Amino acid sequence: MRRYLREVWNDILKGENLDLYIIIPTALVIGILNFASSTLSAITLGILAMMAHSLLSNRKATNNVQSSTKELKEATNNVQSSTNDLKAEIINEVKEATNNVQSSTNDLKAEIINFRKAINNGNLEIAQQDILYAELIKWIFQNKTPEKITFIQHSGVLLRDKILAPLMRLNTKIILYQQCDQIWDRLNLGGDTKDRISQIPRELYLRERNNRHDPNNCYNAHLYIKRFYSPASVRAVLVDSDVLIISWYVYSQDEQGRTNIKGSEYPGVMVFKETTEFNILKLILETICKDLDQECLDQPEDYPGSQLIHIYEAKPHPPVNP
Repeated sequence: MRRYLREVWNDILKGENLDLYIIIPTALVIGILNFASSTLSAITLGILAMMAHSLLSNRKATNNVQSSTKELKEATNNVQSSTNDLKAEIINEVKEATNNVQSSTNDLKAEIINFRKAINNGNLEIAQQDILYAELIKWIFQNKTPEKITFIQHSGVLLRDKILAPLMRLNTKIILYQQCDQIWDRLNLGGDTKDRISQIPRELYLRERNNRHDPNNCYNAHLYIKRFYSPASVRAVLVDSDVLIISWYVYSQDEQGRTNIKGSEYPGVMVFKETTEFNILKLILETICKDLDQECLDQPEDYPGSQLIHIYEAKPHPPVNP
């Protein structure tokens, strides 16, 4: 009853359904006053009051339906708007992903084109290492004398004759990162390569001594041999910031459990500074050299009798337990 009266009061304050609210009480009052004199008139007024009340209820229900319909329409519009936003977002993400794929494809295509151009122009070459090193020596003598030539090798014995010998006649600085002999016992390396480590400075010194007084054949370059302890993995040479050759070493074990190492048997890559690959490969080699420097003693020792050969021995390591 209170809820009904509250709704009536709210309608009166809003100015809604005033006609019905006037008819209902008026009909009731008139019906009561005329009940004694005219029963038919009272019944008629009562029926009119009931019809007015029914009409009021129907109008309320109609308003509620209209309000619900309006809310449903707004909810439908919100869903439609959210659907459109989601659709637009999905379309944008698909377009962005497609553009990224297209961009990556274009970049890869450009890299392949640059790679082919480098090979066709002779700025990048893949071949057996003896061929690449021979071409490198030829290139060095056809161009300006380099300020520094850096080698990363296992023993370096294959550089001794055809590579280091002619380079020692240039007025340049040569750095040879060389595996120290201590690692041989730890890895149980086979073959006679352990003795090769000492061959490089010894034989170069003998040649230096033999042609020391020959002005047309004397050695001029300073050779700095830096011996490191970690097993060699990269085989490379870097000539200033102009050209490099890079390859790798592979280790294997035979039936007797001895470790064998191969390096020169595999092909290598010669890369010139004009290629897009040069800078990243150069950075890799420079980083490796910095790491190997940490394994060498800080001060070099001059090879006995030589003023051009300087050796940085590897930092000492504990002996291998039998």
